[in-house]
Amino acid sequence: MISSQEKTTEELIKELKKDSNVLSAVPNYIHYISMAKKVEKGEASGQSMPAAASPNDPKYNELWGLRAINAPSAWDKTTGKEDVYVVVLDTGIDHEHEDLAGNLGTFNGNYAGCGVLQIYDFYEKDMETGKEKLIRTEIMKISGQFDPDDMNLDSWGDLQSHGTHVAGTIGAVGNNSLGVIGVNWKVRLLGIGTTKVILNEDDKVVDIEPGELSDGQVIKGLNIILQQKKAGLNIRAVNMSFGDWYTPQYQLEESPYYVALKAVSDAGVILVAAVGNEFQNLDAPGGPGSDPRHPKEDYRGKICYPACYKLANLIAVGAVSTDKSWCDFSNYSPNYVDIAAPGAEIISTLPRYVWSDDDDKVISQDLYGEENGTSMAAPHVTGAVALLCAAYPDKTAGEIKELLLNNADKNFAKEGKSAYGMLDLGAAMKAGAPAPTPTPKPSGGSSGCNGGIPFVALLSVMAVAFFKKKR
Repeated sequence: MISSQEKTTEELIKELKKDSNVLSAVPNYIHYISMAKKVEKGEASGQSMPAAASPNDPKYNELWGLRAINAPSAWDKTTGKEDVYVVVLDTGIDHEHEDLAGNLGTFNGNYAGCGVLQIYDFYEKDMETGKEKLIRTEIMKISGQFDPDDMNLDSWGDLQSHGTHVAGTIGAVGNNSLGVIGVNWKVRLLGIGTTKVILNEDDKVVDIEPGELSDGQVIKGLNIILQQKKAGLNIRAVNMSFGDWYTPQYQLEESPYYVALKAVSDAGVILVAAVGNEFQNLDAPGGPGSDPRHPKEDYRGKICYPACYKLANLIAVGAVSTDKSWCDFSNYSPNYVDIAAPGAEIISTLPRYVWSDDDDKVISQDLYGEENGTSMAAPHVTGAVALLCAAYPDKTAGEIKELLLNNADKNFAKEGKSAYGMLDLGAAMKAGAPAPTPTPKPSGGSSGCNGGIPFVALLSVMAVAFFKKKR
């Protein structure tokens, strides 16, 4: 990444493009993650879901989303497998959490021995002018016990909470008499977090801004995923609950961000992306006043990405509420939104400590909590991908994606909010099974055997959920 104090972004890009050694030059956009505003009781209350007989996790009966997607019927086939890996590209994962540590995997190669990486963008801040300058980016392996009184950056799994909450929906350990349960009782979770760290002139940390992801950080994360996949790690899905809006200025092929996403998709990994919480029709975004929570924002002429990128193995996810109606905050489109999943009043795991923007210090919090947004909907789909991969390891990514989309509940596509409807994991799991071989008739003749449905190579799934930062 290159920056300049003298030239504007456009001037710098124009100059770089004159260099024959430069393949592509685009702005380093910033993505934001956050949960949607807390849903008021009654705004998305809906009917209660009957509890299914099952795991002993204390909060299981409060996880309405799992029953809404018919996960219990899918568990008759499998509750997940430890050889299926899912990457949460987000703010990180609390690697010491009681309900996640048992399902945390480990990276290979240069990052062996840990299951969480943090990509830190270090900025130097001029304390007189307040101006910030990116000075370096570092990738740290997260391990060891986190000490809130003596915080080391290499022991910080997630100080923002977003990534940990996402991870719990995908794969909190099941039937362990603790907290919640994920779509997968067993799975291998990997976390790649991105964080902005502010330093003073003496290279001392003066502030931390978790929840902001630059294009450069996301690309580095995607490159790590691709390298790990090519080295043999069985990564099947990536959850991406982040994004931003921008006015297209360049061809997609010119964007390193798009190229990095496409490379991971082409490698057979499913990318799951949240579509955002701006109340927008993605086919015709509105102007000021169209987003009641950010009334000054003008989305006209812009696209939200990465959710709006068209890639073979990308699934864009919107959110429904407890009564399966479309969440008012969730962006929608029958052309850009593939499928919907539960995204309101979602209870999941939270890190033990978070960074307080108000006090500029680490504070403790509860281990479980409720959040809302398409960021919460996406991990339901990512978890579904991983569970199908556990059940049908020989199916390709394309086949796994087709199982999810083609078996969605079409009753929720008629509103024009999404292309396929609402996630139905139970139906997808049933549809993936090979046709039974009929028993030959004793009298002879044609047996009617059709050989079943052939299995194909399996595609990994990336989940990308998208949220704007609270203002």
